[in-house]
Amino acid sequence: MYVCLCHGFTDGDVRKALDGGCRSVAAVYRHLADRPQCGKCVPDVRGMVNEHRAGNAGGGVCHALPCGAAAQAETAA
Repeated sequence: MYVCLCHGFTDGDVRKALDGGCRSVAAVYRHLADRPQCGKCVPDVRGMVNEHRAGNAGGGVCHALPCGAAAQAETAA
């Protein structure tokens, strides 16, 4: 299902970003190399981020690597 019509990304794209280590709405957009344009997709992305956090909180530690932009920031610091 399309989440963002402005940039053409899907719920699968968002899930891949979350599984790749993105932990916030901003990190998901950075990972997808986009910025919110009209903003209608932000609540959906936020909901998916919250669902992902809730899913990982119940079962233990998430071992996913940080997403691209976060990893670059960590290695630069």
